Amino acid sequence: IFFRKMTDINQPDEHQRLSIAFLDLVSLPQKFDEASELRSLDASHNRLTDLQLLENCTQLETLILDNNLLPSACKLPSLPNLRYLSVNNNWITNLVSFIDVVQR
Repeated sequence: IFFRKMTDINQPDEHQRLSIAFLDLVSLPQKFDEASELRSLDASHNRLTDLQLLENCTQLETLILDNNLLPSACKLPSLPNLRYLSVNNNWITNLVSFIDVVQR
């Protein structure tokens, strides 16, 4: 099971904005590989350590990941439309390294 409080995300690709904040998620729900039209995601206040399921979210413009467990080596998939990224209060100890990974 990925999380405790949320049992299903129905067709996230039908929504342009989605908040999954404060759900105690340890990973993103598998449905995110179908979320190609998602433009804004707030996944703050969870326990996320990996973001690979965002690889099909190529329309994302806003991504809020505050208060998770993301390490400096976290690999953010290529998100060509990303304009706003917030990663406050994570396990990012080397901001330069993290930004380098994000820019690739």
